[in-house]
Amino acid sequence: MYFPLFLNVTKTKFLVVGAGKIALAKLETILEFSDNILVISKEFSPQTLDLISAQKIKFIQTSYDKKYLADADIIIAATDDREVNRQIAEDAKAQNKLVNVVDDPQNSRFIFGASVKRGEVIMSVATSGVSPVLARLLKQKLQNLLPENLAFLSDFLARNKELVKKKLSDLQARRIFWHDVIQGAIASETLLGNSKKAQKLLEEKLQKSENKKEGAVYFIGAGPGDPELITLKGVNLLSRADVVLFDRLVSPQILSHARKDALKINVGKTRDTHRYSQDEINQLIRKFAGEGNIVARLKGGDTSIFAHLSEEIDAIKDLKIPYQIVPGITAASGAASYAGIPLTSRNSNKSVRFLTIYKNDLIEEAYWQELAKSDDTLVLYMSSHNLSEISTQLIRAKKNPLTPLAIIEQATTPFQKTYVTNLQNFEKAFYEKKFASPALVIIGDVVNQHAQYRWLEENLDGTYFKKLEARNGN
Repeated sequence: MYFPLFLNVTKTKFLVVGAGKIALAKLETILEFSDNILVISKEFSPQTLDLISAQKIKFIQTSYDKKYLADADIIIAATDDREVNRQIAEDAKAQNKLVNVVDDPQNSRFIFGASVKRGEVIMSVATSGVSPVLARLLKQKLQNLLPENLAFLSDFLARNKELVKKKLSDLQARRIFWHDVIQGAIASETLLGNSKKAQKLLEEKLQKSENKKEGAVYFIGAGPGDPELITLKGVNLLSRADVVLFDRLVSPQILSHARKDALKINVGKTRDTHRYSQDEINQLIRKFAGEGNIVARLKGGDTSIFAHLSEEIDAIKDLKIPYQIVPGITAASGAASYAGIPLTSRNSNKSVRFLTIYKNDLIEEAYWQELAKSDDTLVLYMSSHNLSEISTQLIRAKKNPLTPLAIIEQATTPFQKTYVTNLQNFEKAFYEKKFASPALVIIGDVVNQHAQYRWLEENLDGTYFKKLEARNGN
């Protein structure tokens, strides 16, 4: 396992042993960061000699001897003799030196990443030595994404760092200021080379900025499981948050979009375990926002479907705290799409109804009669544990017993599973089955299209969302 680390190499001495094609590539990489290099080799390729001459690099034409390690901080073994390289690594480790053996991660203390450098901005990709080709391809993707003039922006930020810090001593105010600068017109002008215009815009913005914490709440839909299904706006606002209150059914990868120093609190619930009651969640939102924090309330699926949205907004309404509601892909859309089931169809169900079945609903005869006569696709959230009773009630209310239904476990995750049956056969097929949470149910003729339009193999087994642990032993 390799730990990603950026070293200050201002006074670091590099020793490169070898002067062929392999060593040349390493020299070119090191020269982007330092020219404090010594090269030793018995033979030098013409290209390496040209580089050494052009960059005025120190070199000694000699065979390897461990005495040369004494004055070096970082050693690169790049000869064409694997035994010599192994000996260099052994000698370097004995002297507690950082050593890289080219194309030999087993004998290396560190490896080179595939790096992209734009001024002071450095990004590096490594694959733990498994595949340099993959690292190189990922580097190319980064090069395509990053503006060539990114150095203009990093220099602009460096020039204005103290100016902004002097005006905005509050950390949150300063962080939000820079966030807006980097994502807005000021950065765009800087990248175009319009430094005077960018400076004028920054100073105008700085003059209008207040040096204080300002609370805000972002209600963000995280989608049904697949971390790529969160919206760009959701990611953008999540990255601003000081506090993140997240549900159990939020992909762990989505939390990585939040700042490392943000306070993250799991307020998830299951049918049997509530880490926090809804009233407690409301009070947490109120408390943190009232203290001037930016709060991200991160919800699985969509923010407005079976998600207590209005209650949570009401918790801060009287504080006059600004808030935003960012929609997410609800479980119904995600599960149906990944199972190849259209929620509506011109030839069968022309409308859709989202439901969750509570205990009281199970005894309401009129309720079931109304559902049974409807041609709507029925999508049931948080109801798979009652599905036997639901099927019985719908048949009793004259719903066609052959109406197909699908149960979709852990939708949009690598462990998604889709089970298809009908109302009449559910009891026989799945009576003792405990469906993995979350499980969504779709009832209607559209389910018949699963066989034709399914596209996900669903061949992996596992549990995507961690089991919810009770808080404080409760």
